[in-house]
Amino acid sequence: MKRLWNFLKSLIVGAYNAFDVRDFFILGGMGMLGYGLYLLRGLSWALIICGPLLMAIGYLMRDK
Repeated sequence: MKRLWNFLKSLIVGAYNAFDVRDFFILGGMGMLGYGLYLLRGLSWALIICGPLLMAIGYLMRDK
């Protein structure tokens, strides 16, 4: 059981170190844009506009 816990812990730590906040902005923006284009009615315009904005924010963010 301890070996399993150490393995899961190493996976979580590796994933935490691999991803950045910018990745979530870019992937979230792509998801919102794709879902908005899939719907193409009502609320979809908000998703179609917000998706590229989030992608642009994620792309333009720099590490400090």
